Amino acid sequence: MGELKRLVEEGKVKYVGLSEASADTIRRAHAVHPITAVQLEWSLWTRDIEEDIIPVCRELGIGIVPYSPLARGFFAGRAAVESVPSESLLSKHPRYTGENLEKNKVLYTRLEMLSKKYGCTPAQLALSWVLHQGEDVVAIPGNIS
Repeated sequence: MGELKRLVEEGKVKYVGLSEASADTIRRAHAVHPITAVQLEWSLWTRDIEEDIIPVCRELGIGIVPYSPLARGFFAGRAAVESVPSESLLSKHPRYTGENLEKNKVLYTRLEMLSKKYGCTPAQLALSWVLHQGEDVVAIPGNIS
């Protein structure tokens, strides 16, 4: 952090952000130099950061940049839920295999029912949920081609 602070002071870097940092790391880094944003996974599927990391970011005034708000494409549509190509990296991800996949299909079905109720797609509902978590949240959905 000391080096990053020096680069900011020299005008070579404008802001400092962290990725995948623990609440303790965020606090320690912020004590050396203000952290502008923290990037981490956050979605209807991945919410464990709400217990400690999100409160620390809000306490310190740090922006939150969730990646994978569509759960690595899982909320992109029924086709993504029903079949994961064997050559895809997702085919090796624990959430897309075995009984985890079956449990997550139930989650997707519930999301699909809610999205129909609100007249939107599951992806729109999942992204909207993330964006409605606060004005300090700027999500960065990825793409799959």
